[in-house]
Parts: sequence; C-alpha cells; structure tokens
Amino acid sequence: MTRSARFVFAAVVLCLAFPAWADDTEGDQPCPCKAIAEATTLKSGDFELRFHSRLQVWGGWVGDDALLDNGDKMQEYGFRLRRARFGFDGNLTKQISYAFTLDLFDQERTGGPLYEAFLAYQTCPYATIIAGMTKYPYSKAENMSSGVLAHLDRSLGTFAMSPTQTVGLAIESKPWGEHLTVLAGVYNGLQRATSFHEGYESIGVSKGNRFERMSFAGRVDVEPLDPVGKAEADLKKEASFRFGLGGGGFFNDGSSIRTYGASGYLHLKAWGFHLFSEVLYDHSQPRTNPTSSNTIKAEVDRLAVQASLGYMILAKTLGIAVRGELLDDNADRDDEGDEMVVAGTLSWYVVGNFFKTYVEYQHRQELHGQALDNDHAILGVQVMF
Repeated sequence: MTRSARFVFAAVVLCLAFPAWADDTEGDQPCPCKAIAEATTLKSGDFELRFHSRLQVWGGWVGDDALLDNGDKMQEYGFRLRRARFGFDGNLTKQISYAFTLDLFDQERTGGPLYEAFLAYQTCPYATIIAGMTKYPYSKAENMSSGVLAHLDRSLGTFAMSPTQTVGLAIESKPWGEHLTVLAGVYNGLQRATSFHEGYESIGVSKGNRFERMSFAGRVDVEPLDPVGKAEADLKKEASFRFGLGGGGFFNDGSSIRTYGASGYLHLKAWGFHLFSEVLYDHSQPRTNPTSSNTIKAEVDRLAVQASLGYMILAKTLGIAVRGELLDDNADRDDEGDEMVVAGTLSWYVVGNFFKTYVEYQHRQELHGQALDNDHAILGVQVMF
C-alpha cells in the first residue's frame, strides 16, 4: 500500500468513526456511570461483589512487514479481538478484599485464561498484605489499566520490558493516604521470551515454579496534590494542576538469566492536557550453567523511553494524544532493534471509558539496519463496565 493510500484509508476511518464531532451533547445527557455501577454491584453489610467486563475489538491496516512477534498490533490487515475479559472483585469484610478476572480466550499465553486472582488483607490502617496472581510492580504504564489509556494500547517498550501478571506475596502501605503508596513483594521467577518484543512469558501459575527461581520487586508512587486519577487523559478538563511521579525496581534471580531493572515515571494533568512519560531500563546476564536453552549469550543492557502528550478537545467526549518512543534492545549493538516510534490517537468517549472508539496511526522507524514497512492505521472499539 502506497503512502498516499495509507492516509486516504486513515481519513476514511476517521469519517466513519466520528460522524458527530460538532454535536457536543454530553452536558445535556444524564451520566450513566452511576446506573452502571449500581446494576453491576451486590452488597450486604460489609460484603460487596462487583462484576466487571471488558471487550476491545480492532480493525484496520498494517504494513507488509508487520509481525506480532516484533510487537506489531496485527500481522495482516483485518480484524482482531484484543481483549475479552470478565471477572469480579469486592470485599468479604472491611479488612479482606478480593479480585478474580479471566481472559475469555488464552491469548496464546502459557498461563492460560487466568488474568488475576488475589486476596488482600488490611492488617492495619497503613499496611495491606496481597497474595495471589497480580500485576508485577515494575512499570507504571503496565499497572495502568488498558481500559483507561489515551492510545490504542500500551507502548511497545512497556510490552517488551515489563513483566505482566505473576504469582507472589506483597505488602502495600499508604502512610500518607492516597498521596503516597509503597509496595514491595516477592514473586515466582520470570522468564524472558526469545525476542525483545515478545516480552516475558507467563510461568509459575497453576504448577508454581518449575525452572525459575524467585523475583523481588517494589515501587513508590507519590501524588502530592489532588489525585491524578486512574485514566491517562484528563477526561473532565479539570481546572487544576495535578501530578504523580515515582518508580520501581526488580531483581530476578533466574536459573538461566539473572536480571535487574529500574523504572521512573511522571504523570501530569491540567485543564484538559496530560503528559505521561516513563523510562524502563534493565540489565541481564546469563548464568554459567543455565537450566534451559532460552537464554542469552552475553550481558545485555536494554532501554525504553516513552512520552505521551494529549488534550481533551471536548470534555468527556473527544480527545487527541501523541506518543513518542525510543527503544534499544541491546546497548552494545546498532541494528533494527534501535527504533523510534510515533503514534497519534484520536478518541471519542461516547460514554467515558465505558464505551469509546479510537483511531490510531503509528509510524515505526528503524534507526539502523533494514527499514521495515510496519506502520499501522487501526480503528478500535471498547465496551467496559
């Protein structure tokens, strides 16, 4: 597909996706958020059960060199069911909370359809013990829900360098209320996939550790002013300045590869604008006698930097965001693994994040080696409650 044809395709998608930009009736309509919350919640005394679900469907065009194993959203132009989740969470008592979520299809993960399952016990006002399968506390972007992003999905660097769900035990503390969160935990060992963009494999779920050892991680998050909120964008265009910052670190004592990493982020919101940036770094080295063939031959330093800048054109209705990335899958080598990625996303929040559509065009530029035709123009639809 020629470059001019790509932009024609993107323009057609925009016209189909946003036929009523000028019809800003959000302020005249009752917000259904409260009704959705009431309809999906059961409560009796201290016991509470909340059902939740998420469906994300994509369709569009990708370049001829697009490859899922190389981080591309789709391998051929067409359609993709990105997420189909269902679960519940809530409270057993005032001190005990729980969560259970399934991906209704496996997504080709060795961990199966289980996405999260944990119990949390608040031992005192400042400490909570969390046990089970949870998100790994390394990257802020990875811990941010995919349902509240300003883009089609998380960045390529986040997928490549941040472990996702794993089984472990953690302690979380909020010594300054919602302004300060500190978390530290120990988890089953991590296993890197063969290529950079495949990230980490899901292991140690139902059968526990088999070939890996243990992993240790922690993070600190600070929001000194008003809460930044869970969403990446400033949906309500609030007339105030808010920011959050922090970082995480981990050490994976793998039986084949030993890895340590660090991350740092900054999240700003003000009058409809948002800025989210994060740096991920890790260093890996092979063991002398690895227990599996899925290992590396020498020490490797990797780096991913991302920054997203966006603005809500119409409060709660229409937003735009641009994200840039710099990726380096091996600091000692100049090749196609050194990349610059730029993505522009236009989002129509029909009912906030409960029902939204978004269209994204992403350009990937290999800084060394062979240039690949791996851009994409994709329309997405999300339903979430």
